[in-house]
Amino acid sequence: MRARFARHLLVAASLSRRGIASMGGTMIEVERKFAPPDLVQLARRVEELGGKRVSEASFTDVYFDTPDCALTRRDIWLRRRDDEWELKLPVEADAKRSGGERTVFREVEGAAAVNEALRDLLPVSSACEDLCVIDDTLRDAALAPFADFATTRSKFALGGCSIDADTASFGHAVMEIEVLCADASGVEAAEAEIARVADLVGA
Repeated sequence: MRARFARHLLVAASLSRRGIASMGGTMIEVERKFAPPDLVQLARRVEELGGKRVSEASFTDVYFDTPDCALTRRDIWLRRRDDEWELKLPVEADAKRSGGERTVFREVEGAAAVNEALRDLLPVSSACEDLCVIDDTLRDAALAPFADFATTRSKFALGGCSIDADTASFGHAVMEIEVLCADASGVEAAEAEIARVADLVGA
């Protein structure tokens, strides 16, 4: 599970959580993953190109699914990053894959928005109706942790992209270049910008 799961980890947002929440809790994430870079060389190259180092951070992810993998079998990823809930939903109209993995997702952030989405995705009790919180949904749908790990992330910004160089506690390392779009109409332009920035940094 971890080998498959590692291909989907370390998702970065080029907007703050507050910015995403103000747009209704969802964005479309367009991403590509690359071999991990030399951080010193990456930082130098980004700065030469007019970009910048944004931050250094560490966080812990816990991923959840049902006993029969009702979410991950559909390429849906539910996680709690530190204290924040996030859900990645595949964009079926753009199901392109790179190296066996999907590259376009709709992101849902915040406990209330994630809870609402989960109750549409999974068979859960309707007894509590609108009063249900995410803990009720976890219990009703038998959602439980199946993986947890810490990640150290170096974040850069270049052009219209966010660049994340991540190392997980179980040894997996990856560089991810990402653009967030408000809707599906921006996916093609996002993919072009990712390809341009990847070429610039030698990914």
